[in-house]
Amino acid sequence: MIGFDAIALLRRPAATERTRVLDEGQQFIELRSTDLDRLVAAYRANGMSGRPERLQRRFDHGMRCFGIDERGELIAWFWALHGVPRYFDELAWQIPLSSTQVWLRDAFVVPRRRGRRLLIAMMGAGIDVEATPAEYFSDVSVSNLPSLRAHRSLGFERFATVRCLRVGARGFWRSAPPAGLPPPTGLRTEAKRLVLSPEELAWHRAQMA
Repeated sequence: MIGFDAIALLRRPAATERTRVLDEGQQFIELRSTDLDRLVAAYRANGMSGRPERLQRRFDHGMRCFGIDERGELIAWFWALHGVPRYFDELAWQIPLSSTQVWLRDAFVVPRRRGRRLLIAMMGAGIDVEATPAEYFSDVSVSNLPSLRAHRSLGFERFATVRCLRVGARGFWRSAPPAGLPPPTGLRTEAKRLVLSPEELAWHRAQMA
């Protein structure tokens, strides 16, 4: 199996004020592992696999999930890493995040609620969750033009593009870590060409979420 990834890395300053408030009947909530069944149902209702073991692994790795509840229905959500590392399995990088950095992942708004700036509302509501973040990071496939446009509308700027060619489960040919990214740890980050040992492959798979 051969796979190629080209990924845009984006960042923006953390929100300092709310530029879009939630509508009446909407509530910004944090979803926890006890809400796993609700998350799985929301994923599957919108055509995604919503594998419970994968979502549980995210909680186990310290990821947090936030969303908008609208009269009992989950209409938008995103995952955030704050103070825990972001594992970039495409490049086998473990990216440390300080208490002033947040990495956002997999933001989603249900189709019938798109165009209402709900992601901006969620980011603004996040001010009440943590007072310390000073910078947001995110990553998007360069082929995902709608997501890149959405990130631009949220104030994200692209600061680098990283690429990786993967051969089978163990072979990587990858970009060097770019300037502006917290220096990654992980699997021999200085090496552009990498073949994982069985022990490294097991560690790599254990970090994936």
